[in-house]
Amino acid sequence: MSQTEETRLLIPKADEPVSHQWKGMPISKLMDYSNDPFWVRLRCFCFVFFWFTFVALSATAVVLIVTAPRCRKMEWWQEGPMYGIFAHDFRNDGVSNADGIAGIESKLDYIAELGAKTIWLSPIYKSPMKDFGYDIEDFKNVDESFGSLQDFKGLVRAMRIRGLKLVMDLVPNHSSDQHVWFQKSVAKEEPFTDYYVWAPAKGYEDGKPIPPNNWLSVVGGSAWEWHADRKEFYLHQFAKEQPDLNFRNPAVKEEMLDVMRFWLELGIDGFRVDAMPHLFEDETLRDEPSANETALQQGDYRELQHVHTHSLPEVLGVMAEFRRTLDEYSERTDKVRRLIMAEVYDSVEKTMEYYDGHKVPAADFPFNFYLMTNIRRESSAYDIKNTLEVWKNSLPETQWANWILGNRDHWRVVSRLGDDLLDCVNMILLMLPGTAVTHSGEELGVESTLAPWDPSGPEHSSESGADETWVPLRPDFQTPRKPSHLHIYKTLVRARNDLSVIDGDLNMRVLSDSVFAFTRSREKSRSYVVAVNWGNSSVTVNLGEFGEIPEVAEVYVTNVNFSDSLSKTVSTSSITLQAREGVVLSYVPQITG
Repeated sequence: MSQTEETRLLIPKADEPVSHQWKGMPISKLMDYSNDPFWVRLRCFCFVFFWFTFVALSATAVVLIVTAPRCRKMEWWQEGPMYGIFAHDFRNDGVSNADGIAGIESKLDYIAELGAKTIWLSPIYKSPMKDFGYDIEDFKNVDESFGSLQDFKGLVRAMRIRGLKLVMDLVPNHSSDQHVWFQKSVAKEEPFTDYYVWAPAKGYEDGKPIPPNNWLSVVGGSAWEWHADRKEFYLHQFAKEQPDLNFRNPAVKEEMLDVMRFWLELGIDGFRVDAMPHLFEDETLRDEPSANETALQQGDYRELQHVHTHSLPEVLGVMAEFRRTLDEYSERTDKVRRLIMAEVYDSVEKTMEYYDGHKVPAADFPFNFYLMTNIRRESSAYDIKNTLEVWKNSLPETQWANWILGNRDHWRVVSRLGDDLLDCVNMILLMLPGTAVTHSGEELGVESTLAPWDPSGPEHSSESGADETWVPLRPDFQTPRKPSHLHIYKTLVRARNDLSVIDGDLNMRVLSDSVFAFTRSREKSRSYVVAVNWGNSSVTVNLGEFGEIPEVAEVYVTNVNFSDSLSKTVSTSSITLQAREGVVLSYVPQITG
């Protein structure tokens, strides 16, 4: 039989009755089941169970999403190191052949390759240069030794191309005595008469005017200078060529806010406010009490307790106004938050007030100088831990930390601590939570000199593919050695891209009198332990004391002095650190308990 015939036999004729083997449930029977109490209850149960399960699973998912560990939203200054440039190194004063702003621009590739995200630039304002540009003659112009405003605009554009941000020094406490404001104030030309702090003589002795009180200048001697033309004293908490502006005059405050707006319009991303605690003085000019320091020369600033000239409550109010000015500009333009930092040398309690001392937003952070001022070559592991904890434990909740190793006011790291500790201290700086601030040259091991850096120095080098560095280096910098200080610095910066360093936990321990260690860890993520031997003899330590560190960890980076015998992985229960050696190990935290 063919397939066609077989198929035809299976198909009934149209007039034949079709016999159905399976028949559907009659509607009457279906209604009986539909109304049956058992089936009604079952349907209700299934309906409720479905929605209960759906809501429970949805709620669980939401809770897991909300409570899951995650990185906070990072502001741009929190994403990488800040690189401080002392602009005076680039000043073309007719003696050096520095290139000014153009010279700074030529180094941007090098800075970007370091991994820095922000450049902090010292003053480039028009200035007589009695104090490296901190004596400002015109707050809205560039000194010709650096270039022009057009050159500055070009620098900002070049930085934008490389993804770099620019923070400038703002110097509100004083101006140069060559500033037109001061000249008009001397002449009592309104509205400038009270732009500065003036006071009559307390009396006369042998025909010479006596200062109004005993206040001292930071640089030594009386903080008052007699002006023969106005026949009054003017206050200068710094050099006599830097008269203090009168911030009790609302017009002065508005002038400084206008200065900020001017530079914001030119494209800068924030300010570091210089000498912020000196902004206000006691209105009644009361004498300051003695600090009972008998071993000091007469006129030394440390002779007195500066209770009437330093960190007065009004300072925090102005800090908040500076913050508000930046926020208003950001809101009006691109909605990107601008940075404001404060230079503050004070107790940790006073310093922390600059975050939000009046319970209103103020500085994003005051500079933390404790690592720079408290750590010495002879320090112990306890000294290091205590120094870090002073800031960490005092930091207001939700506020951002920062760490700085050097600036123009202090000897460089190598000159203070020694070349053998440079990598160790950079390991600490770059692996701590918060913004790390590097003074130009500290990534290379540049030593201090008695004069400003000569950017035309004979010895320059660069490990990067960018142009040469601009600060003079030690003769041995080009001696073949691997890794170099620069290589180690870059390697440490790369670790800051890992979640454990961005927003991980910090756990610090003293493993011996000379060995300080800390972890940056995050569950199920690549984590790090830093261990440095600050002493002058070898020590064997057990990193397993941290609990979360497994028996074996990978060597991430060591300092230039580290012994070559170290393999790529090490036993964490017994690791030997020679004198002045440091190591960073990577691991994934083990689950304990």
